[in-house]
Amino acid sequence: MEINIQNKKDKITQFLEKYPDIFTDIEKKYIMSYAIAPSDEKLVPDTVREVYDELGIIPDDSNIYIGFMNLLSEVYNIENKKILEIGGGVLPRLGKRISKKLNAGKIVVYDPRLSHYEQSTDKMRLVREKFNRSSSIEDSDLIIGLMPCEAAEIIIDTAVNNNIDFVLALCEGGFHGDEYDFYESPEEWISSMVRYADQEVEYRGMGELKVKYLEKYGSPYPVIYNDRG
Repeated sequence: MEINIQNKKDKITQFLEKYPDIFTDIEKKYIMSYAIAPSDEKLVPDTVREVYDELGIIPDDSNIYIGFMNLLSEVYNIENKKILEIGGGVLPRLGKRISKKLNAGKIVVYDPRLSHYEQSTDKMRLVREKFNRSSSIEDSDLIIGLMPCEAAEIIIDTAVNNNIDFVLALCEGGFHGDEYDFYESPEEWISSMVRYADQEVEYRGMGELKVKYLEKYGSPYPVIYNDRG
């Protein structure tokens, strides 16, 4: 059961006071606004979700990190995989969870905003950079992203250009309809990403594109991955 609002507020306040420079002042106000407001939402903004998971606030049955990991384990045996996560967040919650499941495998997490309080381990290497098309993929054999939004296309491109399997949970895609974004809605952007991934997977001989959902965990957005059969 989720902790009550006062306990949630106290835990988050203590966390933000202990690590005052992880988030901007605006982000901290945003996080606190969620802490003091009752909500039935399972899917909260990424910064809020990271803090909630760090503090054990999210019940397991509505924790999208757990949901994504369960889906990932259904699709691949990740224990010995060399995984590349793009857009790991300020607090690399997914990377940490995955690293605990690895045997001979390792995970490399890219995000320019990774907290300096977080440290690499023998199973998880943190790269405080924005992943781009010239970034090292080393000997990765699986690329993942949990709602990285603007990094979705580069995940697909990197995977198909290097014949690497991928699992990508899409989001709403950020802002739409302005002069720098010709997509007019989240639905249009999502449809475009799925169609593009489907075409590339087929063209590159990487099997078939499959689509699943994490609706149980509050996400209405598709999770796409290639299945080599």
